[in-house]
Amino acid sequence: MLNPDLPAARRLVGAPVRRPMRWSPSCFLLLGGSSRSYGEGEGFAHHTISFGDAWKEVFDELLGGRLMSDPSFLVTSPTASDPSLAPAGKSSYYVLFPTPNLDAPISWATERDRYLDHVLATLDARGWSGFGDALEVTSTTTPLDWADRGMERGTPFAAAHTFAQTGPFRPRNIWGDNVVFTGSGTVPGVGVPMVLVSGRLAAERVLGPDPAYRSRAWL
Repeated sequence: MLNPDLPAARRLVGAPVRRPMRWSPSCFLLLGGSSRSYGEGEGFAHHTISFGDAWKEVFDELLGGRLMSDPSFLVTSPTASDPSLAPAGKSSYYVLFPTPNLDAPISWATERDRYLDHVLATLDARGWSGFGDALEVTSTTTPLDWADRGMERGTPFAAAHTFAQTGPFRPRNIWGDNVVFTGSGTVPGVGVPMVLVSGRLAAERVLGPDPAYRSRAWL
């Protein structure tokens, strides 16, 4: 059973994906350890999604290979639910800004620091005041880094979730007689529930179907 990104897994067995695929946008990820907390009383929670005003335009930009001019993004603070996940008086943050994948002509080797400044300025403007100044530890991941980790086109979100690439139309989860794939790149698709289903489907390939769970309808 193999669970790397599907194109990487297929290359491992000498059977690269030959079907033309559309790939999802990617993301810029900031992980931060901070001396500042932002509580529910300030409008923030464990997960907070901040939407820009240019909703349709943002999708057009991402799919057209351009960075968001009016970002919509996710901020997760695990310590909002469990303070023990950071030292006393500290907080941890996961900040995800969608970006184009590596099909776009963006040089992340030179863009990383500039875009981090843009992320911090946007957070400050959206209510996370002083976010950048309070950071004590940071780690950033760009589409170039995702590619270095084996993600096709530098996206951690696998093939685009279009109708023709979703559910039973996703690439199959078996190759040859004894190689089984799992993860978001194979059936049925992207997202935690679907990836869990993909694991169940892969297990059924190895162990046989469970009569109490009719997941083989996806195959």
